[in-house]
Amino acid sequence: MRFLNKIIFINSATIKYVDVLADGNVHLIGTQGVGKSTLLRAILYFYNADSLKLGISREKKSFGEYYFPFQNSFLIYEVVRETGPFCILTFKAQGKVCFRFIDAPYDKKYFVDVNGRAFDKWEETRQILDGLKIDYTRKVDRYEEYRDIVYGNSETAKKEFGKYALLQSKQYKNIPRTIQNVFLNSKLEAEFIKQTIIMSLNEEDISIDLQSYTHHLKNFEEQLDDVHKYKLPSVQRQAENVVKYHVAIRSLERDKNNSCRQLVWAANQVQRSIPKLTDKKEKAESEKQILLRKISITESRFRSKTEKMKSEISVL
Repeated sequence: MRFLNKIIFINSATIKYVDVLADGNVHLIGTQGVGKSTLLRAILYFYNADSLKLGISREKKSFGEYYFPFQNSFLIYEVVRETGPFCILTFKAQGKVCFRFIDAPYDKKYFVDVNGRAFDKWEETRQILDGLKIDYTRKVDRYEEYRDIVYGNSETAKKEFGKYALLQSKQYKNIPRTIQNVFLNSKLEAEFIKQTIIMSLNEEDISIDLQSYTHHLKNFEEQLDDVHKYKLPSVQRQAENVVKYHVAIRSLERDKNNSCRQLVWAANQVQRSIPKLTDKKEKAESEKQILLRKISITESRFRSKTEKMKSEISVL
């Protein structure tokens, strides 16, 4: 299954940089002006690529002016597929919104330098992609061609851009229309949804690319044999033992981690007490030297007094 996974804004729609996950049920909440509609229109544009059908009123800035105010303004969509994610780079060139398909997951370093500045020229991104041997397509500057690529419509699109299609259907035109009506809260009848599904899944239009499913079919018999073996009572008992040992190991791991944390805490306490103990030792050494000097003086006086007393005794 292929689906939109992530949307990235770079210098787009008054947003310097944001990375939004869209891989499940997403709840948008916030006061007016925080960007909910901005995000929804960006998602809708991914599906229909028609800047005139995004619900933007005429008195406001157009999609291209608002989302791509600078030369280094980008909207990037990351799409998940069976063979790994790919990206769709959306940008403005010569006054038109254009697209490039990049055969790699999104990585910030492809578009933004270490100082957080977005690249001004495509050549900077291209050098990085070439250095990493990542494939990318030519510039697509027509939204009709973009739709053909995303929905696998034309033979040219299949041949050149086949690996970037979300699905394969000639009757795709009602799909972006349906999504558009949902996003813009337009009237949407059940009959229209049914017709969209039926027309999109028309048997005569189904074209299955077996190459996309080869990795699912590899070693199928071995996997099936493993399933049969797993159902054997002896294997079930082994599996239960494995689970028990796994739980025990996890418990020991937790105990080990707790002991490790306690040792680290004790070591830190010792490290913190070393300076105090060193000062205490130096003070004791100083006191010891003073006492040794007093003992030496006392012994010297004792010897002197002893000699004097012996002398007096001899006279007596």
